[in-house]
Amino acid sequence: MRFQCAAVVFMLGAVSVLGVRTASAANSCVRCHSVLSGQSFVGAKSHSWKGSVHQEHGITCDKCHGGDPDAVTERLAHIGVFSSSNPNSKVYYKSIPSTCGRCHGAEFYKFTQSYHYKKLESTGQGPNCVTCHGSMVTTILNPNDMANVCDRCHNSRMGVLPYIPEEAKAVLLLLQQDRKLMDADKLLYTSKSDEKILSAARANMSSARLEWHTFDLHSIVNYLEGVYSSLDKLPVQKRPVSKK
Repeated sequence: MRFQCAAVVFMLGAVSVLGVRTASAANSCVRCHSVLSGQSFVGAKSHSWKGSVHQEHGITCDKCHGGDPDAVTERLAHIGVFSSSNPNSKVYYKSIPSTCGRCHGAEFYKFTQSYHYKKLESTGQGPNCVTCHGSMVTTILNPNDMANVCDRCHNSRMGVLPYIPEEAKAVLLLLQQDRKLMDADKLLYTSKSDEKILSAARANMSSARLEWHTFDLHSIVNYLEGVYSSLDKLPVQKRPVSKK
């Protein structure tokens, strides 16, 4: 049984809230773009950034788009900023993975191991980070949305592994179920020996979530089986008995 398709996790290092606010306030990109109308393309993107994980961690416009956030004029501030349709842009569709990879190194490495990355590099037709996460990384796809994204290419009309969307949906449901099971067991099992077992389960869960970026659903299932295998070692007598 072959599996391939994707989705995702987002992780960044911690930054103090005070430091983030100070950096944002001194950033001319943030200062000017924040007053643009949400009806304009750039204004809409700026509004999407507000309240996002990127803002929370101090990742401002210049980190991904270039430019000089310390410049005092619009012309100087935009030196080095290119349209996303320009191959020189950091957010050119083929460059997006490496741009995101500057912070998300593990996810980027996993993505480079995928067939989709090779397709993106060779023909420009493969997915990139924005496909699943949105440009501000505010999107975490649910199983139905995951299937719809995969269906753009994996369908009967195109004849490209049309069974993939439903398999991706099923595996994502499994991942969500396993995560909820782990959260519940964490409340029930508190001894040192229990914690060791739960730690092994968490390691497999982290690997499964990271493995999404390879689009290899079979490998993800193997890690999820590791989660179940670990949780099965927990003492049965501690599990709640359902009342009939």
